Amino acid sequence: MHAHTAYMVTQFNIDNIKILQELGYTVDVACCWNDDDSALSPEAMKERRKKLDELGCRVIETASLRKFFNISELSKSYNQLKTEVETNQYEIVHTQSPIGGVICRLACRKARKLYGTKVIYAAHGFHFFKGAPLKNWIVFYNVEKWCSKFTDMLITINREDYGHARKFKAKNTALIHGAGVDTNKFVASDGARAKVRKELGIDDDTIVLLSVGELIPRKNHSEVLRALKIMKENGTLLTPESDERVQPKYKLKYLIAGRGKIQKQLQEEIKHLGLGDYVQMLGFRRDVADVFAASDIYVFPSHQEGLPVALMEAMSVGMPVVCSKIRGNTDLITDGVGGYLFDSKNAKTLVAALGKALADSDQRRAEMGETNIATMKAFDKQPVNEEMRQIYSNISK
Repeated sequence: MHAHTAYMVTQFNIDNIKILQELGYTVDVACCWNDDDSALSPEAMKERRKKLDELGCRVIETASLRKFFNISELSKSYNQLKTEVETNQYEIVHTQSPIGGVICRLACRKARKLYGTKVIYAAHGFHFFKGAPLKNWIVFYNVEKWCSKFTDMLITINREDYGHARKFKAKNTALIHGAGVDTNKFVASDGARAKVRKELGIDDDTIVLLSVGELIPRKNHSEVLRALKIMKENGTLLTPESDERVQPKYKLKYLIAGRGKIQKQLQEEIKHLGLGDYVQMLGFRRDVADVFAASDIYVFPSHQEGLPVALMEAMSVGMPVVCSKIRGNTDLITDGVGGYLFDSKNAKTLVAALGKALADSDQRRAEMGETNIATMKAFDKQPVNEEMRQIYSNISK
């Protein structure tokens, strides 16, 4: 099992490791463990490492594969993987991520010919997509197409990527329902809504928007801040100086839960935009289920996704959503049904989408939430694990 970071292996592949073990395989894990950009705290990383130890996985620590033009690191990782694959003569190599997937598949070419090693590549989201920069299409489209020749199974997790993958040269191509979401994972504690709101100083009349996830530019939290600035200036947000004649006005709080490399940047933006009364950064939270319960609308403004787990988790607990109109999100949300869509590069469209969500009644939001719960049944871990079990069982036949 290979990925460019320990986060990706442990976030998306623990169930896959268990499935392989149930099928009789011994599973080694190869990844870069010392990743400064990890979305996990050091304590959480230790817990993930302990989990792999408990599963009996041998961990092979590889060089970083985050930077496309870091030739020395790419070369080091290639040689590490090539040596491991050819020495151990694996029956299956399951790799993922754009750069890691390229390096690993190249490293497996000899093993495929000599030992019959089957290579599975899971694309969690191609770097080329509708709306992507031209350079992404020139570079990543052609690289993925070329590397598909060294791929026995190419797994995609959204309709757009599957359409592209079918034109490539992989021996087999599959569309599955993502990495699987534990729809029973986020069970709030008793009195969670009142407890969390009291902790954060939020009263019952405030409508709470929530975003959960890694704080990186791609997740696009800044777009929400710009939208809130517009709403503050046009009188949509209730302030002590609000003109009672201006309608509608909303008492609003936006919560951002997570950690990442742009945390300080977001804090500075909040201050610069004068949004200190409307935005709270929560950092890493272990009580995400309780934070969900304390919130009313989930906001997911990402520029690029494959099939976003964070959005699916929010849907699984029955939250109505406002999300960007991008690949992956549109596999999950139909505009006006489970939530509202907007252009991730246009704050005014986000203002419009938020306006619709804020204007909805509590009953309307509850109906959207029920729709999202029903949608998530197909993306639950149980059916997704069965999809992966079939792939693993058939790959060596």
